[in-house]
Amino acid sequence: MKIAAVDLDGTMMRSDSRLSDYTKKVIEEAAEHDIIVIPTSGRSHRSIMEKIEGVRGINYTISSNGTVVTEIGTENIIYEKKFRKETIYAIYRHIIEGGGFIEVYCGNESYVEKGNGDVLRESQVPLPLGEDLLYTDIRILSMDQLIRSGTMAVNKVFFTFREPEQTRACVEWLAGFDDIVYGYSTSYYTVEIFPKGANKDIALDFLRTRLGVQREDVIAMGDSENDLALIRYAHMGVAVENGMDILKENADYICESNDEDGPARLLEKVIQKKFEI
Repeated sequence: MKIAAVDLDGTMMRSDSRLSDYTKKVIEEAAEHDIIVIPTSGRSHRSIMEKIEGVRGINYTISSNGTVVTEIGTENIIYEKKFRKETIYAIYRHIIEGGGFIEVYCGNESYVEKGNGDVLRESQVPLPLGEDLLYTDIRILSMDQLIRSGTMAVNKVFFTFREPEQTRACVEWLAGFDDIVYGYSTSYYTVEIFPKGANKDIALDFLRTRLGVQREDVIAMGDSENDLALIRYAHMGVAVENGMDILKENADYICESNDEDGPARLLEKVIQKKFEI
């Protein structure tokens, strides 16, 4: 194995949204054995960096659900996929006018409108998770003109509503677009949208090719519906025990839960040659 592409929330990180010391140690051991660990998250690059701060051996991030690939040392974006201006503006207006929470991702950063975070806090999303998601966001007064003019070129959208029924209704409305992909993320209360032709697996394929690694040398791990394409792409796709049923049904292997450091334990077995992919 030469590449381990691992989701963060619900997979590599524990329920408190932190990496355990054990997981950090295993990531660094992997790098010493020439295994490239790549965080593949729905978070922005900036948010990923806050979570992996001080961990040696990570050189790339796949962020915003595969719409951005960034080289850590330079912070250069080496791959990027964006929405059509008309599409993202229509989605933005629909969510805002419906009273929903929306977070938009542009390049290495994520943005929210001032005051809109209150909707997230009043939704079904657990408060610690909501506050963690907002922590690295840049707050602006209004996105309307920036999105409508194309000044804010958006890679990904994360949204939810106060009531799950509103979120589900919005998901049904999204079916009217043929140039986007969407799916539930950290829970069945939150949804991510990204441009058609972009996903974690496509970004991983780009980076794998750039690094000269064969697909047979790739393992991927995740917990949510938005990791489905990723684990299907890898030579071995792994779901954590706490993952969504749809992911576990499609996985080649199910490891221990995130709170049991399942991905790190599996990675350590690979390093010690006690597990073959």
